[in-house]
Amino acid sequence: MIITHTSNPSIDYYLELHAELHEGVQRAEHGYCLPGGKGLNVSMVLNQLGIPSVATAFLGGLTGDFISQAMKEYPCIRLEAARIEEANRINVKIRARKEWDVNAPGPQISSQAQSVMLDKLKHLLHAQDWLLISGSLARQIGESFLIRAAQLCHEAGAFLVLDVPGISASLIARLKPQLIKPNVQELYGLFPESQGKEEDVLIRQLQRQGVANILLSDGANGARFYTPHQCYRIEHPRLRAISTVGSGDSMLAAFVGMLQQGKSIEESLVWAAAAGQATAISHGLADREKIERQKDNVSIVRTEAKENANENYDGKNRQPAAARDSDSAVSAKSELSAYHGDR
Repeated sequence: MIITHTSNPSIDYYLELHAELHEGVQRAEHGYCLPGGKGLNVSMVLNQLGIPSVATAFLGGLTGDFISQAMKEYPCIRLEAARIEEANRINVKIRARKEWDVNAPGPQISSQAQSVMLDKLKHLLHAQDWLLISGSLARQIGESFLIRAAQLCHEAGAFLVLDVPGISASLIARLKPQLIKPNVQELYGLFPESQGKEEDVLIRQLQRQGVANILLSDGANGARFYTPHQCYRIEHPRLRAISTVGSGDSMLAAFVGMLQQGKSIEESLVWAAAAGQATAISHGLADREKIERQKDNVSIVRTEAKENANENYDGKNRQPAAARDSDSAVSAKSELSAYHGDR
């Protein structure tokens, strides 16, 4: 089972204007509300792919009720919420030829609510499950909550995945994730004195700290997936984006979802890139049909760190051009687990 955790969920209020934004009163052509939060986005994309998940979140007030009701529309999502006293936040997303996002700070989470959530995670997690902790941390949630959640994950023999902006590289290493998914800006944010260094240098620095597997998203430039021995470069044509909100979450959802379904790393990356692209050209998160259409546009180039041997992977044929015999025999999940010796 895949379990997602959203610390600071939201209602995302979208306003779409055909004209450029300017000072004074303007009227939107379209306005709509969607449940938001990176972990919830992951669960919603998994639902589109027909993959069940348990979505955990702190919910309160009328906004929390809206989010809870919205999750009932997704048959593959089971919601496990810890109720809080304050209402969840409302974020404003303005689309007027460019993108403007105004995100509210969100509620404070009491120690009691945090304990309830940790107890839920303890009972939900089992061996070979995946726990994805995604999104910004709500107020009053600190290192101790993440450390305990990671401990519960490792004690259960589950895989830990982190996509939490704003935490330090040292804390990430302490949490011992099997996988992290920063974007390029977040990667540089992990190392405050890193400006001017190449991204590969920072990746190696993270890996030396024990963070073995890194899915690095780079917007329209594609993405890269790093293991200790290989780098997979994900390539796709540029598309005219409607909104980039949720693209990285869609990528992560498809990657983990397909690994959990037993797909190879290469095929999982094709699904990941297609999902990210499909969401970028959608109003909201992409559906499976749109994701399927994008798969043929994706290619994977694999570089062996030691031999410097390139292998091309065609998303249309979904087979490595020069695959090793062992690739089809070894589970990608086992490969990820093997890269973290103290699992």
